[in-house]
Amino acid sequence: MLAYILRRSLFLLPLLLVGSMLVFLLLRVAPGDPAAIVLGPEASPQEIETLRQHLGLNDPLPIQYLTWLRNVVTGNLGNSIISNQPIGPQIIARLPVTLEIWFLTLVFGTVFGVSGGILSAVFRDSFVDYAVRLFTVVTLSVPAFFALTLLIVLPSLWWNYVPPLQYASPFEDPGTNARLFLPPILLLALEGSAALMRFTRSACIDVLHQDYIRTARSKGLAEIMVVSRHMFKNAVIPIVTIVGARLGAIVSGSVILEQVMSVNGLGQYIYQAILSKDYPVVQVMSLYIGTAIIISHLLVDVSYAYFDPRIRYQ
Repeated sequence: MLAYILRRSLFLLPLLLVGSMLVFLLLRVAPGDPAAIVLGPEASPQEIETLRQHLGLNDPLPIQYLTWLRNVVTGNLGNSIISNQPIGPQIIARLPVTLEIWFLTLVFGTVFGVSGGILSAVFRDSFVDYAVRLFTVVTLSVPAFFALTLLIVLPSLWWNYVPPLQYASPFEDPGTNARLFLPPILLLALEGSAALMRFTRSACIDVLHQDYIRTARSKGLAEIMVVSRHMFKNAVIPIVTIVGARLGAIVSGSVILEQVMSVNGLGQYIYQAILSKDYPVVQVMSLYIGTAIIISHLLVDVSYAYFDPRIRYQ
């Protein structure tokens, strides 16, 4: 197992290197000049050219990339082009907000998706099954940004309720934190759980048709034991795969949530950086998000051996 993890970890660096190159090139070919954005529309061409020279934007692309890569490897994340503030402290300050959104969305979405899929499979072709399937179709059809906007607009129109506009730590002010995050996170979790419900339902139905399930029932084993010890345990591999793959969707969902709720997290940070073509911020954030997604897939692969003893990594 350890040898397998080490081999897989060796692929992290090439993947991150290629990903950072793609982000670097896409930012450079996108329309817009960050120097002109910083100086504003009234800046003269000479002022824009002077700032481009100062920021190193006139250097050849390979030189720009290698300079950025050298700084990142040595721990220097650089400064934002727009605000001229160090990127590292900004990430550290915003990280708790985004980690809370990611963690709660993943936990709630997994609980809703797995439990709903199991109920739909166990009570197949019943009212419960039809309700779960209808929920998945409706939820997958509604965009996240539209649902989050309605979550703010409708309570304000119907009950004159406005959620808190200032972030509060769950350890310092749990009440304000829950009012700010719990409704939108539950909404994102329900939306993300829809696809997981469908996969869980299909995986569990396939297992329910196996001979060992009929044998367990014929022995008089309680249905809860059949579902938990025999059905779910043998259907968990594809479910774990989907849970790990959902991290990318959670990242994009957190960007939408932070923007709609005006929360200063990493999602809003990278969103504003993309709009203003803040190259250093976008490159560093893309590197961190890519690292998180790659590590999540590694953890999913390793977890296979835990859930299914027949799987062995050499």
